[in-house]
Amino acid sequence: MALAGLMLMGSCLVQKQPKVTPVFPDEMLPQVKESYMVMWDKGKILYELNCAQCHNRKEKRKTIIPEFTEEQLAAYEIRVADPQHEMALSDTRVTLEELTLITVFLTYRQHDSVALKKLMAIPRDHEHNTSM
Repeated sequence: MALAGLMLMGSCLVQKQPKVTPVFPDEMLPQVKESYMVMWDKGKILYELNCAQCHNRKEKRKTIIPEFTEEQLAAYEIRVADPQHEMALSDTRVTLEELTLITVFLTYRQHDSVALKKLMAIPRDHEHNTSM
């Protein structure tokens, strides 16, 4: 019920954001893709409401959504990436289900392959960078 309200409220935000499309694996069955598309749409709205203001950046009037590694996304799901996230993304503000939807959005959105290659080349030290 609350998620439906967020979707309605978030629809205005999503319209002003960069065009982002989902990319699902070819091996994914059609009915599974359909289910993931629903989760992806909800996750996109939740990302815009809860994450974009800190993580997105502007380049030449274009909004850039950062690339996250699987390791970074897993850290967010268990809320250990940064003590600041524990407070800002508490269970009362963003539920585990909502955080999972955000992760589905970030995992299956179309990625900028150049940015992702640069990200994968960075050594991992588990420190959180607020510019991402």
